[in-house]
Amino acid sequence: MNSHQVSRVCILAAAALAVALPGLAQRARHGTVRSMSASFDKGVQHPDTATITGPATITCIATVSDVPTSPAPICNVAAPGFSGNLEKGKAASLTGAGTITLKCLGQGWARCNARVDIPPPS
Repeated sequence: MNSHQVSRVCILAAAALAVALPGLAQRARHGTVRSMSASFDKGVQHPDTATITGPATITCIATVSDVPTSPAPICNVAAPGFSGNLEKGKAASLTGAGTITLKCLGQGWARCNARVDIPPPS
């Protein structure tokens, strides 16, 4: 047998095993992502909340305001293991199960978007 024939036999054997024993194939577990959006207008907060069942990471993705001369809005986060402000592009680790509350701190009409990354189960 030459190397081409050996390769072909190996590929056919692997395919036969995959068909015969599908329960042994393991799929990678994927985490989940939750988008959050909060706004502030006319002096009124419009927060967003989410519930997590374990550790996660929250990232302030985007902030915008209709007042061009004001400082950029900031994501304000209250969650298990972290309570504070995140500028655009910054992230915080959340330590466990509980509720995340996202608020947007800014001037005029402001909107803040955040992403919560929840790792796959162990």
